[in-house]
Amino acid sequence: MKVLPRSVRTQVTASVALIVLVVVALTGLAIALRIDDRDRADVDHQLIARADRVRSDADKLLSGGPGTAGGSPDEYGELLAGSQSLVRLLSGDAVVAERGGLPAGDIPPPAGYGLSTLVIGGQSWRSLVQPLDAVGGDRLQLLQDLEQVKRRLDANQQLAAVAGAVASVIAALGTWLVTGLVLQPLQRLRTGAMGIRPGDLAQRLPRVSRPREVADLSATLNGMLERLQVSMLSTRRFTADAGHELRTPLTSLGMDLETLRRNPELSAEQREQALAAMTVQHQRVVALLDGLQALARGDAGALPARVGVELVDLVAEAVEHARHRHPDVSYNLGGGMELVLVQGWRDGLRIAVDNLLDNAALHGRPGGAVQVCLVGDGGNARVTVGDDGPGIPADQRELMKQRFARGAGPRSGGSGLGLALVEQQAVLHGGALHLDDSPGGGLRATLLLPMEPAADLPTADR
Repeated sequence: MKVLPRSVRTQVTASVALIVLVVVALTGLAIALRIDDRDRADVDHQLIARADRVRSDADKLLSGGPGTAGGSPDEYGELLAGSQSLVRLLSGDAVVAERGGLPAGDIPPPAGYGLSTLVIGGQSWRSLVQPLDAVGGDRLQLLQDLEQVKRRLDANQQLAAVAGAVASVIAALGTWLVTGLVLQPLQRLRTGAMGIRPGDLAQRLPRVSRPREVADLSATLNGMLERLQVSMLSTRRFTADAGHELRTPLTSLGMDLETLRRNPELSAEQREQALAAMTVQHQRVVALLDGLQALARGDAGALPARVGVELVDLVAEAVEHARHRHPDVSYNLGGGMELVLVQGWRDGLRIAVDNLLDNAALHGRPGGAVQVCLVGDGGNARVTVGDDGPGIPADQRELMKQRFARGAGPRSGGSGLGLALVEQQAVLHGGALHLDDSPGGGLRATLLLPMEPAADLPTADR
């Protein structure tokens, strides 16, 4: 069962009221106890002063005898107004004389000298016992009823309780009003958030200027909504582009399959041409799906732990595989670095290098040459791939890094994701992708990656 209320306003109000109640009550109790201690000290001082006067005029007390107690009060009577007091002269345990108001119960014989508190007839009395003189064995006892002191303590304690309750109520009312004003901007944010609909990406929460914390929260939430809007628009555009890119090869596959189904009398050569076309479209679909999957993983941050990746062997291996994929293209690898270690993911870096090599082969001159170079430069590793094709105009190079972007007149249909994949991997590895003119006349792509000291990271398995 939940004890705390759900409302922040109620929780704050209840907490402040409780704190005020405890503080005021404890403070009042401490003051009441302090006053009680002072009252009791005053009683002790009055008992001592009265004992001095009685001892100096003991004959007057003796002249009254033991039977004068309970009469009209005199100078040996009440010490405090509205209370009872008693003066007794003892010889051993026998009462020689007493003057004042007698308690309702029996008075026990004193055990020794000094101040003490006695309970007589259910009431508290303060007792002072002193020797009457230095020679005889007579003792003087003065008793003072503490009922008035007790009533004053009770009254002070009740006053402290009432003051605590009143202060708690006042604090609760004040806190309720103040928290209502303070939380009003949050209520505005809540109302604004409830009005946001999934289809309306341009909506924003109300701008709040005070208090600063709520204003910061408003700005942060609006920034989050803006990023969500950008991400959703990008996702929608990406989904539409992906659907468009998949539609073309799938439509071609469907047409080829329909042709084979409706024309069983096709010659072997015609069937072979249709199957070859289907194979090309199938490879295009697979390449497109692989690229989309790699981009989605990068966007989602679904990446393994970073390790040290040795680029020399990785680039050499990628170039060797590219030669098998594009046998008509001449790949020339240079650089001469013995060890180039970067922090990252081997598979992601391999995707980036493979796409650079394939892009150069597809958009370079037929039967041309691709220059590949790996160098270390000021703490950065540079993987440079240049072709001898027509290149990309300078004002279109940044556009070519976007997804599904294609240059004018490529030699072979690509997915339009190659440079986008390289750009993504460069950013994920803390680097960058630069496009400029190649010495061979085409495009030169440079993958810039920060290098790591060899002793800092474990090296990935090759």
